Amino acid sequence: MTPLSVTARAYESASNWQERPYRPAGLVETVRIPGHVLVDVRAVFDGPWSDSIERVQANTRDILLVLPDGTELEAQGSYATWGQLSLQSRTMSARRPRNFPDEDQDVYWNGMFRVPKGVNTATLRIGGDDVRFEGQVSIPGPGMEEDAASFASFRPTAVRRFRTVALEDGRGDEMMTSTITAPAGMVLAEVEIEVTGVTSNQVDGGDRFTWNTHNFRLVDGSGATMGMIGERFMRRILDPQFNGTDIGDAAERTVIWVVPEGLTEARLLFGETEVARVALGTAAITETD
Repeated sequence: MTPLSVTARAYESASNWQERPYRPAGLVETVRIPGHVLVDVRAVFDGPWSDSIERVQANTRDILLVLPDGTELEAQGSYATWGQLSLQSRTMSARRPRNFPDEDQDVYWNGMFRVPKGVNTATLRIGGDDVRFEGQVSIPGPGMEEDAASFASFRPTAVRRFRTVALEDGRGDEMMTSTITAPAGMVLAEVEIEVTGVTSNQVDGGDRFTWNTHNFRLVDGSGATMGMIGERFMRRILDPQFNGTDIGDAAERTVIWVVPEGLTEARLLFGETEVARVALGTAAITETD
């Protein structure tokens, strides 16, 4: 394969997002290995497409970072979107575009390796016994991980508060109705959030910003996390959903939390980064939505 770019970043530590969806704000799993740095390798290859080649595939065990002393390292993590590390390695997989040869498509891969401190060059080898790529990687000094929130802007556009939300599922004679009522002293806070894509966070080069509802946290002034009820969809409240918007465009999503009745302002976080203040006190409390 012909490389278009092979780059590396190094971190003294990184945040693991793998098991993060339901953890309160402030409880961050930090990956740090004494005597090592975490090396984030990102590779882009020209798709080797032809009439006879329609797929590129390499298993995780066939993608190695080879140190100058010959030590072979397998990736121990990867990014599903930039800024959101998971301690799961990625295969390399891509397919020839359907309208080839009129359309081309590059091949993307990234992986995180634990590398002893002091190593400044290594070799990325892809393909196992049948090597399809081998190239040198320069390892820079440690820097900071990308902030997952920096790829978009976030703006609360509407707030409502009520004690009970009425829900519907189905239609006509098959409709099922239900309610959720906040406990005594609490209310349900419905926050409409406008998300505008600023820079792509896609590891495959796509021109979009994507996120999950559970990437958000709503916290009070002391950092205590409010309980997330879910994402509003018509007359239903769904578990966290996968969402996205093109860069330069905006999408609005509505999320409901349960909050203390007397809480007048909350902080909206994406990951651990505060992205907005939510003026809860501007919305009158009603009995139902």
